[in-house]
Amino acid sequence: MPTPTAARAEVGRFSYTAPTGRWTWSDGMFVIHGMSPGDVVPTLALMSRHIHPEDRGQVLDALGRCGVDGEPFGCHYRLLDLGGAERSVTLTGAGATDDGGLRTVTGFLVDITAAQRDAVAHRVNEELTQALRSHAVIDQAKGAFMLGYGIDSDSAFELLRWGSQQRNVRLLTLAERIVAAVEVGGGLGSDTRQRLDDFFFASLDESAGEPAAQRTSPTLGITFDTAGDVPLVKVEGPVDLATAHQLTAAVTQLMIAAREVGAMVVDLRDVTHLGSVGVSALTAAHRRSASAGVRMRIVLSPGTSLGLAGAHGLDVISAPADDGASTNGRAIPTS
Repeated sequence: MPTPTAARAEVGRFSYTAPTGRWTWSDGMFVIHGMSPGDVVPTLALMSRHIHPEDRGQVLDALGRCGVDGEPFGCHYRLLDLGGAERSVTLTGAGATDDGGLRTVTGFLVDITAAQRDAVAHRVNEELTQALRSHAVIDQAKGAFMLGYGIDSDSAFELLRWGSQQRNVRLLTLAERIVAAVEVGGGLGSDTRQRLDDFFFASLDESAGEPAAQRTSPTLGITFDTAGDVPLVKVEGPVDLATAHQLTAAVTQLMIAAREVGAMVVDLRDVTHLGSVGVSALTAAHRRSASAGVRMRIVLSPGTSLGLAGAHGLDVISAPADDGASTNGRAIPTS
Protein backbone atom coordinates (compact mmCIF):
# COMPACT_ATOMS: atom_id res chain seq x y z
CA MET A 1 0.00 0.00 0.00
CA PRO A 2 1.59 3.34 -0.99
CA THR A 3 2.44 5.85 1.71
CA PRO A 4 0.61 9.20 1.76
CA THR A 5 3.81 10.87 0.46
CA ALA A 6 4.08 8.52 -2.50
CA ALA A 7 0.37 8.96 -3.29
CA ARG A 8 0.83 12.73 -3.56
CA ALA A 9 3.83 12.55 -5.89
CA GLU A 10 3.11 13.24 -9.57
CA VAL A 11 5.63 12.24 -12.24
CA GLY A 12 5.76 13.51 -15.81
CA ARG A 13 8.01 12.53 -18.71
CA PHE A 14 9.21 14.91 -21.40
CA SER A 15 11.42 14.96 -24.49
CA TYR A 16 12.92 17.97 -26.24
CA THR A 17 14.75 18.02 -29.59
CA ALA A 18 17.11 20.98 -29.28
CA PRO A 19 17.65 21.98 -32.94
CA THR A 20 13.95 21.78 -33.89
CA GLY A 21 12.46 23.00 -30.60
CA ARG A 22 9.90 20.15 -30.65
CA TRP A 23 8.58 19.04 -27.23
CA THR A 24 6.47 16.07 -26.16
CA TRP A 25 4.81 15.73 -22.75
CA SER A 26 3.27 12.76 -20.98
CA ASP A 27 -0.10 13.16 -19.27
CA GLY A 28 1.71 13.64 -15.96
CA MET A 29 3.48 16.75 -17.27
CA PHE A 30 0.14 18.38 -18.06
CA VAL A 31 -1.28 17.40 -14.64
CA ILE A 32 1.68 18.90 -12.75
CA HIS A 33 1.19 22.15 -14.68
CA GLY A 34 -2.51 22.18 -13.72
CA MET A 35 -3.78 21.31 -17.18
CA SER A 36 -5.70 18.50 -18.80
CA PRO A 37 -3.67 16.29 -21.17
CA GLY A 38 -3.62 17.78 -24.66
CA ASP A 39 -4.92 21.23 -23.59
CA VAL A 40 -1.99 22.99 -25.26
CA VAL A 41 1.00 22.23 -27.46
CA PRO A 42 4.06 22.05 -25.17
CA THR A 43 6.90 24.45 -25.99
CA LEU A 44 9.94 25.85 -24.19
CA ALA A 45 8.18 29.21 -23.91
CA LEU A 46 5.14 27.57 -22.26
CA MET A 47 7.30 25.68 -19.77
CA SER A 48 9.34 28.81 -19.03
CA ARG A 49 6.21 30.81 -18.14
CA HIS A 50 5.38 28.28 -15.43
CA ILE A 51 8.83 28.48 -13.76
CA HIS A 52 9.18 30.90 -10.85
CA PRO A 53 11.05 34.01 -12.16
CA GLU A 54 13.82 33.60 -9.57
CA ASP A 55 14.42 29.98 -10.69
CA ARG A 56 13.97 30.46 -14.43
CA GLY A 57 17.64 31.15 -15.21
CA GLN A 58 19.02 27.98 -13.60
CA VAL A 59 16.38 25.73 -15.24
CA LEU A 60 16.84 27.17 -18.75
CA ASP A 61 20.61 26.99 -18.27
CA ALA A 62 20.41 23.30 -17.30
CA LEU A 63 18.18 22.47 -20.29
CA GLY A 64 20.35 24.51 -22.64
CA ARG A 65 23.61 22.92 -21.54
CA CYS A 66 22.13 19.45 -21.88
CA GLY A 67 20.91 20.34 -25.38
CA VAL A 68 24.48 21.26 -26.30
CA ASP A 69 26.62 18.62 -24.59
CA GLY A 70 24.07 15.94 -23.59
CA GLU A 71 25.39 15.73 -20.02
CA PRO A 72 22.82 14.53 -17.40
CA PHE A 73 21.42 17.22 -15.12
CA GLY A 74 19.12 17.63 -12.15
CA CYS A 75 17.67 20.76 -10.59
CA HIS A 76 14.99 21.75 -8.09
CA TYR A 77 12.67 24.70 -8.76
CA ARG A 78 9.31 26.29 -7.97
CA LEU A 79 6.61 25.69 -10.58
CA LEU A 80 3.58 27.97 -10.90
CA ASP A 81 0.66 25.92 -12.21
CA LEU A 82 -2.20 27.18 -14.38
CA GLY A 83 -4.22 28.10 -11.29
CA GLY A 84 -1.37 30.15 -9.81
CA ALA A 85 -0.46 27.62 -7.09
CA GLU A 86 3.23 27.16 -6.37
CA ARG A 87 4.62 23.62 -6.51
CA SER A 88 8.04 22.30 -5.60
CA VAL A 89 9.42 20.09 -8.40
CA THR A 90 12.59 18.30 -9.42
CA LEU A 91 13.63 18.19 -13.09
CA THR A 92 16.11 15.60 -14.36
CA GLY A 93 17.24 14.70 -17.85
CA ALA A 94 20.00 13.63 -20.23
CA GLY A 95 20.70 14.04 -23.94
CA ALA A 96 21.27 11.56 -26.74
CA THR A 97 22.07 12.00 -30.44
CA ASP A 98 20.29 9.91 -33.10
CA ASP A 99 21.73 8.65 -36.40
CA GLY A 100 20.73 11.89 -38.07
CA GLY A 101 22.73 14.00 -35.63
CA LEU A 102 19.71 15.43 -33.78
CA ARG A 103 20.21 15.93 -30.05
CA THR A 104 17.16 14.97 -27.96
CA VAL A 105 16.88 15.67 -24.24
CA THR A 106 14.61 13.32 -22.30
CA GLY A 107 13.80 13.26 -18.61
CA PHE A 108 11.31 13.44 -15.78
CA LEU A 109 9.53 16.13 -13.77
CA VAL A 110 8.58 15.04 -10.23
CA ASP A 111 6.19 17.03 -8.03
CA ILE A 112 7.54 16.80 -4.45
CA THR A 113 5.45 19.59 -2.98
CA ALA A 114 4.25 17.87 0.18
CA ALA A 115 6.12 15.77 2.71
CA GLN A 116 8.49 14.33 0.12
CA ARG A 117 9.79 17.81 -0.68
CA ASP A 118 10.55 18.43 2.99
CA ALA A 119 12.30 15.07 3.34
CA VAL A 120 14.46 15.60 0.25
CA ALA A 121 15.31 19.16 1.23
CA HIS A 122 16.25 17.99 4.72
CA ARG A 123 18.62 15.32 3.42
CA VAL A 124 20.23 17.55 0.81
CA ASN A 125 20.68 20.55 3.08
CA GLU A 126 21.27 18.83 6.43
CA GLU A 127 25.00 19.54 6.52
CA LEU A 128 24.58 23.10 5.22
CA THR A 129 21.82 23.89 7.69
CA GLN A 130 23.84 22.52 10.60
CA ALA A 131 26.84 24.57 9.53
CA LEU A 132 24.67 27.69 9.33
CA ARG A 133 23.39 27.18 12.88
CA SER A 134 26.76 26.22 14.36
CA HIS A 135 29.15 28.72 12.85
CA ALA A 136 28.65 32.47 13.14
CA VAL A 137 31.33 33.00 10.49
CA ILE A 138 28.87 31.91 7.80
CA ASP A 139 26.54 34.72 8.85
CA GLN A 140 29.49 37.13 8.66
CA ALA A 141 30.32 36.03 5.12
CA LYS A 142 26.66 36.37 4.17
CA GLY A 143 26.68 39.88 5.64
CA ALA A 144 29.66 40.82 3.46
CA PHE A 145 27.78 39.69 0.35
CA MET A 146 24.61 41.46 1.46
CA LEU A 147 26.47 44.75 1.95
CA GLY A 148 28.60 44.38 -1.17
CA TYR A 149 25.87 43.36 -3.61
CA GLY A 150 22.72 44.75 -1.97
CA ILE A 151 21.05 41.32 -1.86
CA ASP A 152 19.00 39.55 0.82
CA SER A 153 20.12 36.83 3.24
CA ASP A 154 18.82 33.92 1.15
CA SER A 155 20.55 35.15 -2.00
CA ALA A 156 23.81 35.63 -0.10
CA PHE A 157 23.62 32.06 1.20
CA GLU A 158 22.97 30.75 -2.32
CA LEU A 159 26.16 32.47 -3.50
CA LEU A 160 28.12 30.76 -0.72
CA ARG A 161 26.58 27.39 -1.54
CA TRP A 162 27.26 27.85 -5.27
CA GLY A 163 30.93 28.63 -4.61
CA SER A 164 31.23 25.65 -2.28
CA GLN A 165 29.84 23.26 -4.91
CA GLN A 166 31.77 24.76 -7.85
CA ARG A 167 35.21 24.32 -6.24
CA ASN A 168 34.38 21.44 -3.86
CA VAL A 169 35.27 23.56 -0.82
CA ARG A 170 33.44 23.06 2.48
CA LEU A 171 30.94 25.84 3.10
CA LEU A 172 32.47 26.74 6.46
CA THR A 173 36.00 26.82 5.01
CA LEU A 174 34.87 29.13 2.20
CA ALA A 175 33.12 31.46 4.67
CA GLU A 176 36.24 31.61 6.88
CA ARG A 177 38.39 32.55 3.87
CA ILE A 178 35.98 35.30 2.80
CA VAL A 179 35.76 36.83 6.28
CA ALA A 180 39.55 36.69 6.69
CA ALA A 181 40.08 38.33 3.28
CA VAL A 182 37.66 41.17 4.14
CA GLU A 183 39.39 41.73 7.49
CA VAL A 184 42.89 41.73 5.99
CA GLY A 185 41.73 44.04 3.22
CA GLY A 186 40.39 46.58 5.72
CA GLY A 187 36.69 46.03 5.12
CA LEU A 188 34.56 46.59 2.04
CA GLY A 189 35.96 50.02 1.18
CA SER A 190 35.39 53.63 2.18
CA ASP A 191 32.25 54.09 0.05
CA THR A 192 30.54 51.14 1.72
CA ARG A 193 31.56 52.34 5.20
CA GLN A 194 30.28 55.85 4.49
CA ARG A 195 26.90 54.53 3.35
CA LEU A 196 26.73 52.25 6.39
CA ASP A 197 27.42 55.28 8.62
CA ASP A 198 24.50 57.07 7.00
CA PHE A 199 22.20 54.05 7.46
CA PHE A 200 23.30 53.65 11.09
CA PHE A 201 22.67 57.22 12.20
CA ALA A 202 19.43 57.43 10.22
CA SER A 203 18.24 54.33 12.07
CA LEU A 204 19.01 55.96 15.46
CA ASP A 205 16.48 58.69 14.72
CA GLU A 206 13.22 57.74 16.42
CA SER A 207 11.31 59.73 13.81
CA ALA A 208 12.71 57.58 11.02
CA GLY A 209 9.97 55.82 9.10
CA GLU A 210 9.88 52.30 7.73
CA PRO A 211 12.75 51.36 5.39
CA ALA A 212 12.13 51.79 1.72
CA ALA A 213 11.11 48.74 -0.26
CA GLN A 214 13.95 46.30 -0.73
CA ARG A 215 15.79 46.51 -4.01
CA THR A 216 15.35 43.69 -6.44
CA SER A 217 18.21 41.28 -7.02
CA PRO A 218 20.97 42.52 -9.38
CA THR A 219 20.26 41.76 -13.00
CA LEU A 220 21.92 42.09 -16.41
CA GLY A 221 20.44 43.53 -19.57
CA ILE A 222 20.34 40.67 -22.09
CA THR A 223 19.39 41.20 -25.75
CA PHE A 224 19.51 38.51 -28.45
CA ASP A 225 20.12 39.50 -32.08
CA THR A 226 22.12 38.44 -35.15
CA ALA A 227 25.32 39.68 -36.81
CA GLY A 228 24.59 38.72 -40.38
CA ASP A 229 23.60 35.06 -40.02
CA VAL A 230 25.52 34.64 -36.76
CA PRO A 231 23.55 34.62 -33.47
CA LEU A 232 24.55 37.43 -31.09
CA VAL A 233 23.85 38.32 -27.47
CA LYS A 234 24.39 41.83 -26.11
CA VAL A 235 25.09 42.10 -22.37
CA GLU A 236 24.69 45.29 -20.31
CA GLY A 237 25.60 45.98 -16.67
CA PRO A 238 28.08 44.58 -14.13
CA VAL A 239 29.02 40.88 -14.29
CA ASP A 240 29.95 39.75 -10.79
CA LEU A 241 29.23 36.92 -8.39
CA ALA A 242 25.59 37.98 -8.11
CA THR A 243 24.93 38.12 -11.88
CA ALA A 244 27.40 35.70 -13.51
CA HIS A 245 24.76 32.95 -13.69
CA GLN A 246 22.65 35.21 -15.94
CA LEU A 247 25.58 35.59 -18.35
CA THR A 248 26.09 31.81 -18.34
CA ALA A 249 22.39 31.17 -19.07
CA ALA A 250 22.34 33.71 -21.93
CA VAL A 251 25.48 32.33 -23.60
CA THR A 252 24.19 28.76 -23.25
CA GLN A 253 20.89 29.63 -24.96
CA LEU A 254 22.82 31.40 -27.72
CA MET A 255 24.99 28.31 -28.21
CA ILE A 256 21.95 26.19 -29.11
CA ALA A 257 21.00 28.56 -31.93
CA ALA A 258 24.65 28.81 -33.06
CA ARG A 259 25.18 25.11 -33.75
CA GLU A 260 23.77 25.37 -37.27
CA VAL A 261 26.14 28.17 -38.38
CA GLY A 262 29.11 27.17 -36.18
CA ALA A 263 29.70 30.65 -34.74
CA MET A 264 28.29 33.11 -32.22
CA VAL A 265 29.10 36.57 -30.87
CA VAL A 266 29.03 37.77 -27.24
CA ASP A 267 28.91 41.59 -27.22
CA LEU A 268 30.34 42.94 -23.93
CA ARG A 269 30.80 46.55 -24.97
CA ASP A 270 28.18 47.74 -22.48
CA VAL A 271 29.42 45.59 -19.57
CA THR A 272 30.58 47.93 -16.79
CA HIS A 273 32.48 45.35 -14.73
CA LEU A 274 33.79 41.88 -15.46
CA GLY A 275 35.84 40.35 -12.66
CA SER A 276 37.38 36.94 -12.29
CA VAL A 277 33.93 35.33 -11.89
CA GLY A 278 32.83 36.65 -15.28
CA VAL A 279 36.07 35.59 -16.97
CA SER A 280 35.64 32.12 -15.46
CA ALA A 281 32.06 31.90 -16.80
CA LEU A 282 33.21 32.94 -20.30
CA THR A 283 36.12 30.50 -20.24
CA ALA A 284 33.79 27.63 -19.32
CA ALA A 285 31.38 28.68 -22.11
CA HIS A 286 34.32 28.84 -24.54
CA ARG A 287 35.25 25.24 -23.72
CA ARG A 288 31.65 24.05 -24.18
CA SER A 289 31.26 25.90 -27.49
CA ALA A 290 34.55 24.52 -28.82
CA SER A 291 33.50 20.96 -27.98
CA ALA A 292 30.20 21.59 -29.80
CA GLY A 293 32.03 22.92 -32.89
CA VAL A 294 30.91 26.52 -32.34
CA ARG A 295 33.34 29.46 -32.47
CA MET A 296 32.60 31.98 -29.72
CA ARG A 297 33.83 35.51 -30.42
CA ILE A 298 33.81 38.20 -27.70
CA VAL A 299 33.47 41.87 -28.65
CA LEU A 300 34.88 44.67 -26.46
CA SER A 301 35.02 48.42 -26.94
CA PRO A 302 38.42 49.82 -27.98
CA GLY A 303 40.56 50.64 -24.96
CA THR A 304 38.33 48.68 -22.61
CA SER A 305 39.76 47.80 -19.20
CA LEU A 306 37.91 44.50 -18.79
CA GLY A 307 41.23 42.65 -18.98
CA LEU A 308 40.07 39.89 -21.33
CA ALA A 309 42.39 40.36 -24.31
CA GLY A 310 44.41 37.20 -24.77
CA ALA A 311 43.19 35.71 -21.49
CA HIS A 312 42.53 31.98 -21.30
CA GLY A 313 42.68 31.62 -25.10
CA LEU A 314 39.44 33.55 -25.61
CA ASP A 315 38.69 34.97 -29.08
CA VAL A 316 38.46 38.71 -28.37
CA ILE A 317 38.13 41.63 -30.80
CA SER A 318 37.53 45.38 -30.40
CA ALA A 319 34.77 47.31 -32.15
CA PRO A 320 33.49 50.85 -31.58
CA ALA A 321 30.13 51.15 -29.86
CA ASP A 322 28.58 53.30 -32.60
CA ASP A 323 29.09 50.89 -35.51
CA GLY A 324 25.53 49.51 -35.33
CA ALA A 325 26.82 45.96 -35.10
CA SER A 326 24.70 45.11 -32.09
CA THR A 327 21.55 45.48 -34.16
CA ASN A 328 22.40 44.43 -37.68
CA GLY A 329 25.91 43.00 -37.59
CA ARG A 330 27.46 45.18 -40.31
CA ALA A 331 30.83 45.74 -38.60
CA ILE A 332 31.58 42.76 -36.34
CA PRO A 333 33.93 40.23 -37.98
CA THR A 334 32.50 36.76 -37.35
CA SER A 335 35.11 34.60 -39.02
